Amino acid sequence: MSLLGGVIHREHGRPVGAPLLEAMAARVPGAGPPFTLTSGSVGFVVGATGKAPKRYQNAIAAADLDLVNLRELRALTGLTSGCDVLGRLYELEGWQGLLRHLRGAFAVALWDRRQDTLWLGVDHFGIKSLYYTTTPDGLAFATRPSALLALPGVTPEADPQAVYDYLNIRVVTAPASIWKGVKRLPPGHLLTVRAGAVSVEQYWDLEYPERRIGLREAMAATARHVEEAVGAALGGGPAKETGAFLSGGTDSSTVLGYMSRLTGERVPAFSIGFHEERFDEMHYADMAARHFNAGHEKHVVTPDEALAAMPAIVDTYDEPFGNNSALGTYLCARLAREHGVRRLLAGDGGDEIFGGNERYASDRVFSRYHRIPALARRGVIEPLLGMLPERGVVGKARRYVRRAQLSTARRLYSYSFYLAQEGRGLLAPDLLATVDPDGPWRVVEGHFDGAHASSELNRIMYLDMKVTLGDNDLVKVTRTAELAGIGVRFPFLDRPLVEFTATLPADFKVRGLEKRYLFKRAFRSLLPTEILAKRKHGFGIPTSDWLKGHAGFRELTRESLLSSWGRGLGYFRPGAIERLLALHEADSTPYYGDQVWTAMMLHLWHRRHLEGRAL
Repeated sequence: MSLLGGVIHREHGRPVGAPLLEAMAARVPGAGPPFTLTSGSVGFVVGATGKAPKRYQNAIAAADLDLVNLRELRALTGLTSGCDVLGRLYELEGWQGLLRHLRGAFAVALWDRRQDTLWLGVDHFGIKSLYYTTTPDGLAFATRPSALLALPGVTPEADPQAVYDYLNIRVVTAPASIWKGVKRLPPGHLLTVRAGAVSVEQYWDLEYPERRIGLREAMAATARHVEEAVGAALGGGPAKETGAFLSGGTDSSTVLGYMSRLTGERVPAFSIGFHEERFDEMHYADMAARHFNAGHEKHVVTPDEALAAMPAIVDTYDEPFGNNSALGTYLCARLAREHGVRRLLAGDGGDEIFGGNERYASDRVFSRYHRIPALARRGVIEPLLGMLPERGVVGKARRYVRRAQLSTARRLYSYSFYLAQEGRGLLAPDLLATVDPDGPWRVVEGHFDGAHASSELNRIMYLDMKVTLGDNDLVKVTRTAELAGIGVRFPFLDRPLVEFTATLPADFKVRGLEKRYLFKRAFRSLLPTEILAKRKHGFGIPTSDWLKGHAGFRELTRESLLSSWGRGLGYFRPGAIERLLALHEADSTPYYGDQVWTAMMLHLWHRRHLEGRAL
């Protein structure tokens, strides 16, 4: 696994020893033997798969870089090494100027001896991560939080609020981490340590300054930006070593189409499917592969194969991670690696910049309720519905009104936050006594309210950029790809493309109830009609079915949740898991299965990363 980390002591005369840095690396599987570099009270460590830190006349620097404009930066600085390029940019334009030039994924650390300052920064969207903690000795940071557990005074203890938030959001959201006393630097942020004082500030954020533009002009500009983004992600490397994740959806198909067009070669594309028909979209992936003459490798995943991958998945996430599609992503990336591909391009981000998520349209159905005059809503409709029995059409109407009355951010997650609502009684009283029950709501409301956007749609899309992408999907894809031994890039998160789409009128993204209004018209000549017209499926995994019907997954669920060890962890009330499993057994949808999976992954994380026991 890759690792970038370091330590800065408060006392100037106290050197950082290499053994401490090596101990940090030893906490991360596959990170050693590491490269270390110290300069008095500062020390950096980089894992064996990375590039060694560099020493300059007045500074030292280390980085975990995957920049799509490195060739441009080499020409600008006259240097070739990534760290040398960073050092030269810092000399020329300072820290903020350096960050402005970077395009792609990065986590950067730079110590300036003259200014007695340590700078840390992560990329704009959270493709790379940096965690940090302060101790009586100073500050330490690392791209993997488990590395920080090697430090004196940092105890392997879960933060109850992060646990509670995770059980609802299914991931741990920045700036929190699951580890007590450890934080994650949010996307687009930098951390400064100057003369012992620590500060965190935002150097970039996505804003939505909608401008007037004609549809045809917007279509042409969108296609041009996407082509440039895919070209930058290809990076001029060997075409046969760069492939595409191919789900058969609009985004992965668009990426594949431009890869084919730009390289002029047969692009390797990789897909997975399932025997469970409602989760399988292989026919759309086949359609896209034929349309672009791709070299299509595909694999049907069995529950036995997925179960065998579980120890590796649990091991690679040193925070609990409840997105079950990590299993499928890992197996797809592994398939690509087995066929000689060293980098994959992924379609993540397309929904969030073009307006493709289902709830962007469905939420408009609820917002229309507020077009009815308040006097009619409060004086007639709501009292009348309250008097009638909650059955059939009346029941649906009452549920509709209840959701419509919620704030937008709460409405968007009212279906997801089961354990913050009706399922809250399943949680242990001791856990509930130590948390803010509104914590998950504060996360999503904070992003929604903080968006620099005038339209409600763009506020929702901004929220998804932060949580759905930055905290969830990017963590899923980058970690599983790394586990498979392969790199990954995200053309739809190329900053010029993202910033351009943010200027488009909101109704170019969703018009009425039609999602991707502009996108469908901009890429009509590129994509097969059936793919443009298909209903969004998402990258679903049939884990809910497996938890019910597969003996191995049933055993794993019950051993992790219902054994005396599982019951003793203290996250759930006595009898709560039995109730949750009964709800799951009776439900034909994946809803309660997802709740069971989230709980199980928490317990498996606890065993592997808190107790140090293998799965």
